[in-house]
Amino acid sequence: MTAATPAYEAVINIIYKRTPDFKLDIDYLLHTHIPMVAKEWAPHGLLGATVTEAPADSEYAYIVAARFKTLEGWQKASGDPEQMGQLLADVPNFTNATPDFVVGTVVKGGLIEAP
Repeated sequence: MTAATPAYEAVINIIYKRTPDFKLDIDYLLHTHIPMVAKEWAPHGLLGATVTEAPADSEYAYIVAARFKTLEGWQKASGDPEQMGQLLADVPNFTNATPDFVVGTVVKGGLIEAP
């Protein structure tokens, strides 16, 4: 395996915890919310996102991993109160969960490619 240099430096994991009354409309998330997020965050360096469903026995239900070109880009996107307010106001349209945001930067040499 070789370490590659990623085209992005920040990964923002948006995590939805599973609760007894957890509900999430995956169609709305994928076809309405994510495109709205992409439109708002792309000018700040959003390169893409992955939506992952966790196993039923996990404490988490869904994880959205958003890749930003730079950490500063994410900070600008998340630091705009009007923009973030609009996106967070849309969350109840697809889930009754409150998302947790875990922000990280890719460790140098931390992107490993299989041979």
